[in-house]
Amino acid sequence: MTPNSKHASIEPEEPKSQPRIGWVSGFLIMLGLLKFGIPIILQDQVEAPSGILEWIFLPWPMQYGTLLLALWALWAFTQWPHRTRRRSIFLLVPMGWFTLQLASTWGSIDRELSWMMVGHFLTLLALFYSGFFLLSRDRILSSIFLGPSLGLVLCLWTATEQRMGGLEATRQMIYSQPYWQETYPEDFLQKALEDPLWLQAIRRDETLLQQAIEQFHLSSGLAVAGNVPPELKRDLGFLEKIGKDRIFGTLFYPNALASGILLFLPLTSLTVWRLSQKLQAPSRWLITGTLVVWGVLCIVWSGSKGGWLVGMISVALLLLASGMKQRAKVLTVLAVLFMAGTAFSLKFKNYFEQGATSLSARWTYWEAGWKSSMEHPLLGSGPGTFVRVFSLSKPEDAEMARLAHNDYLQQASDSGWIAALLYLAWIVWPLIRCRPQQGLKQNPTLTVVWIGLCAWSIQNTIEFGLYIPALSWPFFLLLGWLWGRHVQESTPSRSMA
Repeated sequence: MTPNSKHASIEPEEPKSQPRIGWVSGFLIMLGLLKFGIPIILQDQVEAPSGILEWIFLPWPMQYGTLLLALWALWAFTQWPHRTRRRSIFLLVPMGWFTLQLASTWGSIDRELSWMMVGHFLTLLALFYSGFFLLSRDRILSSIFLGPSLGLVLCLWTATEQRMGGLEATRQMIYSQPYWQETYPEDFLQKALEDPLWLQAIRRDETLLQQAIEQFHLSSGLAVAGNVPPELKRDLGFLEKIGKDRIFGTLFYPNALASGILLFLPLTSLTVWRLSQKLQAPSRWLITGTLVVWGVLCIVWSGSKGGWLVGMISVALLLLASGMKQRAKVLTVLAVLFMAGTAFSLKFKNYFEQGATSLSARWTYWEAGWKSSMEHPLLGSGPGTFVRVFSLSKPEDAEMARLAHNDYLQQASDSGWIAALLYLAWIVWPLIRCRPQQGLKQNPTLTVVWIGLCAWSIQNTIEFGLYIPALSWPFFLLLGWLWGRHVQESTPSRSMA
């Protein structure tokens, strides 16, 4: 026995990584990406699959996801370390945020809806703490990478199939349904199918709409005494939505697809690079580069303006974390931003010339959210109740929205400003503190996860990823892993000589 052997470390050894929790969590993330891409607030519109094909190709109701998460949580609890030296006062922040969600639910204007949101938020809390205490024992996340990567590839495959003819086949199938055939003349449906710009114009111009009603004899059974019934407006909105060639993959809509790609593509690219390590360097670069180009093309095909801009930021962050010399790094970032910005302005030139309709619509949502947050600054109107608030203040010419298209503002509207600030701190503080210092070459796992989390959090200033399980589940699981690694690596070892 050496003289110092009896003075062993007074801290317990960090438990070894258990790959099983990573594999199971990765599978859960993959399943979420493929089957739970519908916002929580729209779950009443998701029907249970009835046949093998529907189980494979259609989304699943959230009840199935809740059951899977409950089983996962019970099993994960058995893997929980009995003793750990990880301590962080920051862990109180998400607990404080969740406590305010419960308090806000008590005075909610729609308690049933708010309790549904609280259940979703509880899931996110469990995922975050599991990432912190369990996944963070794996420094390179080797066991969890495969599930999300496979899920993203399948999602991109579905999106590409939509681009190559799947959307057109879907439109034809919808138009052939009895409702459309019995309600609308065939020449009107054909015109709507062939000329989406015309369909968009008549929706926004009352005079053109009245002309279309007379031209295609839509007044029978629909328009009465020159008035446009809500059914016609609803159907025109649906026809315009499916008439766009914007892909969405396995998620709710095109912007959600862009958010998923921004979150998962850096991690998936690293996975492909590692899986191809037995190949020669040119082959590895070709395979990995093909995946990256595929993901970028799907963002472009989705038509997501926000996804394009946030993607530019992601590329800039990746280049800044690379091993290039400082001057070459800065010049490359500027060149990429210039080229991507020029392509963006050319791609969406018509969109801005027509008044940036989606941006103006979001501004209407944000105004309603801001007004509600000022009227209920302490506890808000209740989790998930923006839809109730907006229905009361919605302008007549504005489209209805169930979510505010800004997670941070909706937190203020739904649960009050304290909850909104805690939610912002929960996301932003780890991203600031855990910024990769060693770069992509020395710590690739942390770098790609950090870039994906940054992109998702920025995208949600104009989207609602918090309320989509396919996106929020992996985000908070990986955020917990990120903070857990930071706490572990920054905690000094108190061993005695």
